[in-house]
Amino acid sequence: MPGPLGDATRRDLTDAAADRLATEGFEVARPESGAEPPAVATRGDDRIAVEPLATGDATPTVIISRLGHALDRDRRVLFVARDADTATAVRDLLAEPPLLAARRDGRRTFHLGPDRVPVAGGGYACVRADGLGEPTFAWRETDTPAGPVPAHPDVDAAAVDDDGRPTVPRLVCEADGEAVAVLAGVDSLRTPPDDAFPFAYRRDPDDKRFRVRRGDDGTVVETVGGFAALREAGYLPIPMPLVPEHALGRSLDDEALAAAWDLSVIDGADAEEVDGVDRGAERDRDR
Repeated sequence: MPGPLGDATRRDLTDAAADRLATEGFEVARPESGAEPPAVATRGDDRIAVEPLATGDATPTVIISRLGHALDRDRRVLFVARDADTATAVRDLLAEPPLLAARRDGRRTFHLGPDRVPVAGGGYACVRADGLGEPTFAWRETDTPAGPVPAHPDVDAAAVDDDGRPTVPRLVCEADGEAVAVLAGVDSLRTPPDDAFPFAYRRDPDDKRFRVRRGDDGTVVETVGGFAALREAGYLPIPMPLVPEHALGRSLDDEALAAAWDLSVIDGADAEEVDGVDRGAERDRDR
């Protein structure tokens, strides 16, 4: 929830959570820096970042970002919500499989992030959408194709296990269910080659116009003046997937990730304590 109403909600939630943590013996600090959470609670070695969530805040990008920020500082996160929809969104994002859209047989489907995919030739990967509206993108791991695919130099794309399954999962990008790119695992997202994607676009440093080029041979197929014109011409940037180990800066198993967060729902009423670090709040943790 942007704007003053969202800011007021976050302040109220922070105040309520801080008061209740203080009753549990935590020392609560209020950092002045905007780079820090609005409250940090400490009791012995237990350090908690209070992260209030107004309506609309509980997105994959926000949740992963705030978890990563806390983990970098050896803190746990206490997400604090007021409404049921926000609390449900947090639970869904952090429930099995945590921070993933899906997981099956060890292969993952990722949430989409706000970033674009940079390519080695400069600029960012894109697709052409000929239909009405924007396509639905998805990034998922799979075992096919087993042959050569674009890979980062540090990735062994040819390795297979005893069952012939690729040791490095194939990372497939789909637009409306149609595969538009295949890479050798999530580490190959680090500046993949142009030919891994149908198209790429780049702003020319001299005339500031966008050049759209084919991924396979680099031929320029469109020149436009800005993002709006790029979209009007039917070219859409491919979103970067939110890969948990990349976004968090470390790999965590499900148990370690579950220990890194709590969720409190504060409705403004004085409720009795519910098994947790805070009093007067409904606390839920998905394990």
